[in-house]
Amino acid sequence: MHEDEYAEHKQPQVGVLSALAVIGDSFADGLGIGLGVQVSTEAGVLVALAVIAHDFSDGLNTVSLVLTYNNTAGRARLLLAFDALAPVLGAASTLLFTLPEHFLVLYLGVFAGFLMYIGASDILPQAHSKQSSVSTLMLTLIGALFIFIITRFT
Repeated sequence: MHEDEYAEHKQPQVGVLSALAVIGDSFADGLGIGLGVQVSTEAGVLVALAVIAHDFSDGLNTVSLVLTYNNTAGRARLLLAFDALAPVLGAASTLLFTLPEHFLVLYLGVFAGFLMYIGASDILPQAHSKQSSVSTLMLTLIGALFIFIITRFT
């Protein structure tokens, strides 16, 4: 019970490594867009909409992780720029190769499954914790309506 006697151990490299993990996730999101385009333009657009909805918070998370672990604002801006560029590079990288359609279907299925799992198991329960509000509930309903509208385009 002597936890109060120790100083906080916030090491900058932990924040940078965490931000790099988010950037890697953003690159994989871009890969999903590019592979979706390989299936069809419509699939690419749908994957892009899902990625944009998902990636909106990645920049916020990148900056938060970097600053939480005692990094400079300049380093946070640099890593934010990398995070913004990562999906573009991921999508562009798919111009260098073509996957057989059966691999694309598997990849996109796993990709969509992970997004749904993260949303249902982590993000949604956190949003509706003890501090849940009417605005949180309304935003959840708007998000569900947004997903419903997107699915009508397929």
